[in-house]
Order: sequence, then C-alpha cells, then structure tokens
Amino acid sequence: MSETNQIKFALYLEDWNYETGDKKLLRKMSKEVTTTEYLKEMKGSIFCPECCVGLFKSPEDKDFDTNGRKAFFAHTSKHSPDCGLRVKKAEGKRYDNEELAKKAIEDEELVVIKGFMKEKPIPPNIDEPQEYQGHPIEDKNGGVSVVPIGRHNGENLNLPSTITTIRGLCRNFNKNIHKYFYLPGRNNAVHLQDLLVDIRAVKDVDDVPKLYFGRVTRSWNCGPTPQNIRQTMFEYKQMGEYKDFCLKATDASSQEHGIDDDSKGKMVIMYGVVTVSGIGLCIENVGWGEFAVLSKKYEDLL
Repeated sequence: MSETNQIKFALYLEDWNYETGDKKLLRKMSKEVTTTEYLKEMKGSIFCPECCVGLFKSPEDKDFDTNGRKAFFAHTSKHSPDCGLRVKKAEGKRYDNEELAKKAIEDEELVVIKGFMKEKPIPPNIDEPQEYQGHPIEDKNGGVSVVPIGRHNGENLNLPSTITTIRGLCRNFNKNIHKYFYLPGRNNAVHLQDLLVDIRAVKDVDDVPKLYFGRVTRSWNCGPTPQNIRQTMFEYKQMGEYKDFCLKATDASSQEHGIDDDSKGKMVIMYGVVTVSGIGLCIENVGWGEFAVLSKKYEDLL
C-alpha cells in the first residue's frame, strides 16, 4: 500500500513545532482531522500521527484530484525520520537497541503484548459492599518479555510487556491504529492497522493466531442457558469450499461484550486461529479478552 492509503487522519495543533515540540503533548492535545474535515487555515499545523512530521493535503482545496483520486495526507520533505506511514516495510519496525525501544514504549508509540486475558478480570476490592461500577480491567503488567525486534537479525530485546484485552485496544482505537504492536509469537512490531485481517478475505484455516474483524449479520444462542454457545455470523462471500464465517463464544460472555440477538451491523474484532465449522470457517474458544465490539465512530478507520 502506498503512503496515500496509510494516513487515516492528521493531528492538528496550532503553534506546535516538530523540532522543538513534545510528541506526547501533540498526541494528547491535538485534534484528529480527516481529509474531508481539513480547512485551509490548518495549513502548517497538521502532523503525522506516528512520526509527527508536518503533513500537507493533496489537493488542498478539493476532496478529489483531477483523475478522481481521493484527497490524501502526505509528509512534507523538510524532515525524513523513519515512519511506517511514509514507506511500508514488510519486516515491520525494528529498534537499534533496548533504550530506543523502551523510549518508544514510554512515548506510547510501541506496545508489547505478552498475551490477551483468558479469564474475566476480578473487580478490585472495595470497602463498601456494592456493585463495582468502574471500567473493566483491560491491562495488567506482563513483566519483561524477550522480543525479537532488534535491528539486527536474531537480536532479542528485553522489554516491558502488557497482558491486555481487545476491548482495551478498541477503547482508544483512533490512538492505537497507528501504533506499533508486537503480538505473541511474531518476529516484528507492526502497525495495528496492518495486523487487522478482514474476515471476508479469509479463504482457509489458519493455525497462527491473528487479529480479525467482521461485520455481524446475525447472532443467536444455540441453547437454553447463558452457558451455551452463542453463534455470531459475519458478512462473508463464499470462498471455495467454505460458505460462511462465525465466532463461537458462550452466550453469557458474548452478551457481556455487547453481542446479542440484535447485533446485526456491529463490527467485531477478535483474536484467534481459524478452524473449520461445518460448511464454514470459525474462530472459537476465545478468551474473555480476545474479542470486542468496535465503537461505530471508529468503523471508518478499518
């Protein structure tokens, strides 16, 4: 994919400067702007969500160019740091040393995921015996992990990791989509947007766990109790011998994640291996943190 397809939105912040500005401040205080939301007065104040170099819109005053191609954001030529949104790299992101990788984690540019939660997290203890009303626990310390994302072949880095949930990724999806993520068992750190696989493009079983997304067509409980399996079907065009694609999780877990009989049209992100289910394909045996509904406001980023 070319650069023009990679930058989903620019970061707009007046009076911020690439050479002297704080990147964390830019990401915290800026406004996310798509090409259709861009205004001429923003010129010189829009920046790349990954490397923070200045961007420009082309064409500046139209939504399409003379050839009918959709307007896009591109990097200015004044600065040229390494950026996955400028040039796509099949090997993903690698780091010269542990210090630079740890700095990327501190700057919220890199996330090392040791795993996704299998069991529902236990609410924290509170003094008053009332129902816990806070947000579910989405992240916990995964300890130091040996990660093969050093610049040189075969070089491992010892980096702090996180055990997280897909729901945690979805909660700040607009912030996460341009971050680099290291997933268990991989040999590189890759943009989240490049890790996500459209279910409609899956043609066969795959025993390597990946991140998948699909739009629900229908969902139902296959039995009489919440402990029975809820089968959730997704938009899918028959690929060879496989007719459909589904997610199987207990009805209780599915409903707690926002998937019920009225979920048609919702977008779901899930992590797992693809297996055969009857005449179709399936992701099953998912843990508590391995699937979630994506907020509708973020669907255009997929």
